Amino acid sequence: MQLYIVRHADSKLVTGSDHQRPLSELGKRQALQTATFLKHNIQSRDAQIICSDALRTQTTALIIQQQLSASQLSAENAFYHAHVGQWCDAIMAHQTTAHLILVGHNPTISLLSRHLNPSQAKRFSPSCVAHYELEIKSDGLKLPAQLKDFFIPNAI
Repeated sequence: MQLYIVRHADSKLVTGSDHQRPLSELGKRQALQTATFLKHNIQSRDAQIICSDALRTQTTALIIQQQLSASQLSAENAFYHAHVGQWCDAIMAHQTTAHLILVGHNPTISLLSRHLNPSQAKRFSPSCVAHYELEIKSDGLKLPAQLKDFFIPNAI
């Protein structure tokens, strides 16, 4: 499986619900750069995208989906406050998917990266992508996963 772990793009700090924080203009540019990176790496356009249902992760995921026109998108409340085990369960549930894109929040996304490969863990700034090649066995994830690439958008 080709696994792409994405932190949501830059979002505005606004009063009100954290759950409804929108992307900033910078965040929209970052998400587009991330989507372009993914489009070049997922030639088949056949991918599954899973994200939390927070506005900033959904918007980031939708921008990615627009670049990967055949991609399926699932936004779930469970991933708003998910822990690493929940993300691993989602990976296992999609083990037949060739390209899986997870869009989430820090610190959980960074912790997931550290779980998959402690020696190659990265710090996730907004809209970063860690591309892992991951083997899944019948009894779980075969770790450590191989970090293939790490993308940092340069949007300003």
